[in-house]
Amino acid sequence: MADDDNDDADDGDDLDPVGPARPLLVAAVRLADRVADGGDPEGAADVLACAARLTRKVRGLGEVADFRLDRALDEAENETTPKARLGALREGIESLMGDVEGGEELPADPLPQAQALIGMAVGIGAPAYNTGDKQGCYEVYAATAGLVLGLPDLPEDAAAKLRDALDKSDGLDDPEAQAWALRHAFDAVGEMGPGGAGLAPREVKAYLAMAVGVGAPAFNLGDHRGCYEVYATAARLLVNSAAVPDAVKEPLQAALEKASTIPGVTRQAWVMREAFDALISDGAAEEGKEE
Repeated sequence: MADDDNDDADDGDDLDPVGPARPLLVAAVRLADRVADGGDPEGAADVLACAARLTRKVRGLGEVADFRLDRALDEAENETTPKARLGALREGIESLMGDVEGGEELPADPLPQAQALIGMAVGIGAPAYNTGDKQGCYEVYAATAGLVLGLPDLPEDAAAKLRDALDKSDGLDDPEAQAWALRHAFDAVGEMGPGGAGLAPREVKAYLAMAVGVGAPAFNLGDHRGCYEVYATAARLLVNSAAVPDAVKEPLQAALEKASTIPGVTRQAWVMREAFDALISDGAAEEGKEE
């Protein structure tokens, strides 16, 4: 947002062809890799395709990046198997970004892990939905729901919410209704807790930074609602984690409450972003950390 939304976005384009869309693509690749590792190459391809279409709408994207993503989408559409489709998309993205590996470790406990994966999915799906790609949003959510259901020892109440939502969405033929069926289930799972070991205090800053990395490009392409939804989802997940210190929960809860009373999504997004920036900069995310 403030540090991303400027008129000089194209100046660094020669250094990074994907410019402000890099965090979005990194998050998509990491989510797609987990979906593929879970045995769903078709779902993984859907995640990358949605992210590629969304990236092409990001202001500041270079012409080379736009061309390569467009070509990767065309090549993937002409492939006859899910693995080949996934390979075409991954190759196109890697031609711009290189290998995308590593990243923050997910929480070990199944419920916080599910909530973190859901947060990643909403970070891609919500901006896609709000820029008109409702089918893509649904496909990202469906792939992630399947991934989460494959987690060992996932609490049955969370699993039941996701199974019911997938069954409901399968019986619908409108991607908007399908996306919302899964989003309602995601929100319900995100509010479950306490989160056991949850997100350790040392992970809080990284999680907030990841949310900003996805939300800021959405804001900059004009999707202020999508940006706010990414921030609000991340905040709710942290507020509902037992491992997160009160010094983090309290300002996030206050920001969520303040945002809920503001009619404009632009200001709602800024309320959340300001809370995130304060936590990232003042060290509150590390308070209560055990040495």
